[in-house]
Amino acid sequence: MTRSIKISILWLLTVCGFACHSICDVLPMFWGKNMAIADTDGNVDQGMIVFMMTLSYLIPACGVLCMLWKEKALKVINAVLAALIGLFNIAHAFMELPSDNAGQYVIMPMMIIVGLVLAWYSIKYVKD
Repeated sequence: MTRSIKISILWLLTVCGFACHSICDVLPMFWGKNMAIADTDGNVDQGMIVFMMTLSYLIPACGVLCMLWKEKALKVINAVLAALIGLFNIAHAFMELPSDNAGQYVIMPMMIIVGLVLAWYSIKYVKD
């Protein structure tokens, strides 16, 4: 399997990890847990929605697109995006954990591992 395919698969796992992370947060609602955050007025922070959409879809999509061509600049862009995702996963895990949702204890460490492996492979791909 070529390195670009491995990196693309790791980007796909990143998107799946973000999706599972979100699903894990809302699953308790199906068993009757109140998901509303106390002391809020019901207005949705549009900036946070755009940030999460960028982080969970646009950055991985750009990373996959960078893998379609072999130019050095695109490899560097991919490596920078991969490093950012890896660092974000680490930071987010420290913000999120400890959690009352046990599923996050499975998802967040795996996302850190995938992010670090993705960054490692991407940086090695630039050097080759």
